[in-house]
Amino acid sequence: MTISSPSRPYLDGKKLNKIEQNKAAKDGLLVGSEIEKFAELGWEQVDETDLQLRLKWYGMFWRPKTPGKFMLRLRVPNGVLTADQLRVVGSIVERYGENGSCDITTRQNLQLRGVLLGDLPEILKRLKEAGLSTIQSGFDNPRNVTGNPIAGIDPNEIVDTRPYTTELQNFLTNNCQGNPEYSNLPRKWNTAVAGAKDNFLLHNDIVFHPVERDGVMGFGVWIGGVLSSQMNAYAVPLNAWVKQEEICKMTDAVIRLWRDNGERDKRPKGRFRLYLDQVGHDVFRSQVEELFGPLTPDPGSVFNTTPRSHYGFHPQKQEGLSYAGLHVPVGRLTAQDLQDLATASLNYGSGEVRLTEDQNVILVGLPNDKLDALKADALVQRFPLEPGHISAGTVSCTGNTYCGFALTNTKDQALEAAKELDQELNLPEELKIHWTGCPNTCGQAYMGAIGLTGTKAKNSEGVMGEGYTMTIGGSQGANPSIGEIHRKAIPADEIKIALKEVLIEKFGATPKA
Repeated sequence: MTISSPSRPYLDGKKLNKIEQNKAAKDGLLVGSEIEKFAELGWEQVDETDLQLRLKWYGMFWRPKTPGKFMLRLRVPNGVLTADQLRVVGSIVERYGENGSCDITTRQNLQLRGVLLGDLPEILKRLKEAGLSTIQSGFDNPRNVTGNPIAGIDPNEIVDTRPYTTELQNFLTNNCQGNPEYSNLPRKWNTAVAGAKDNFLLHNDIVFHPVERDGVMGFGVWIGGVLSSQMNAYAVPLNAWVKQEEICKMTDAVIRLWRDNGERDKRPKGRFRLYLDQVGHDVFRSQVEELFGPLTPDPGSVFNTTPRSHYGFHPQKQEGLSYAGLHVPVGRLTAQDLQDLATASLNYGSGEVRLTEDQNVILVGLPNDKLDALKADALVQRFPLEPGHISAGTVSCTGNTYCGFALTNTKDQALEAAKELDQELNLPEELKIHWTGCPNTCGQAYMGAIGLTGTKAKNSEGVMGEGYTMTIGGSQGANPSIGEIHRKAIPADEIKIALKEVLIEKFGATPKA
């Protein structure tokens, strides 16, 4: 498919910042036809804006920390992967040796590290053959569509989210061919579909909650979730209920209003929630109604259950089968890890794995007579079924090892702190501790019971270096809340001590003998 240069009448007369000017001059999707040429030229010879901006429309992220070694972000709707897909991803990562790795993201997705531009055409071909795509997975595009990680096997599910997350992905990306209608948004856009009462997804721009109305199963619509440098807030109800076949039509109406009218000059203010608050909820609902048609009021989605832990073995809705939740420390995987997970999924289960938003893996379709064999497998030593309560709830963004925005080395610091604190403390139950390297909060710090956001801080010797702002009180489920600042400018080399104090004082932790 050849993508032609799209018309952008909604940009006419608007003041555009430099990034918006570059997007208007050449849509990011247009570099698709040039990728083979870029691969032949080498990254040093590619136009800087194509290299550092537009390649993100194909999931390829320039990283100034590792010049020439890119991050490649996939699309994995609902976090569902087959063993064959895992093997393909593992073989791509393996090519790069010590420079290659793979991260599970907080959007049930995968990011590959160390990728070379010269390999991109072949990688995209192999991913497509495996049923995977990278299209529009970064920058001002609709990101990976998330859903219930145990969709289709969940004994408590209201609906199986997989058909809806796939439908939304195909709609937003034109069946992964690239969709110019949604390739120039003011900022990124997050879409999610809940399937069970404990699926907490209110940090997304649009969320569909299954609920019956007059005996018909449909979805209540919530909008405006945001975690950003400018604002952190959960989504609010639009007071609209849509039929199952109307989710794409509703998504289009909401995105289109923001796309055509959102902020294009002051980039930090470009997120959808800021536009929603600017025009007001009632006015925006009226605008949606003009595009969508008369809105049916939401009968009231009830999502007031604390999210379940997926660690360990759990019965599936299918008799005689279970699923197993494995802990992947801070979501980091090697090529060998990917191959071993694929092998385990085939040896013990249905040959399918699921990714979770807290950066872990679920093996599904396990016959109950194979659970003991899996429990004895060496893989479970690496990725435990029952991690310590601090490690279990630890989530981390990429950190400054690779990301140019991050101010701190979140992954390594989170890994070390969780491991040591689990050795030193007894904690009554799993606790969500979210680490993020900068105020963009990819690690969703304000959702955590404890949140740590990277900043600069002076250590005890007065030397400026890595540090964190600590927030407390983020919660998911019943009466959800956003964390509030507890302490600022904690030096990174003191963060474990600060965490230990808070865990004891506020969360019931006790020192181990």
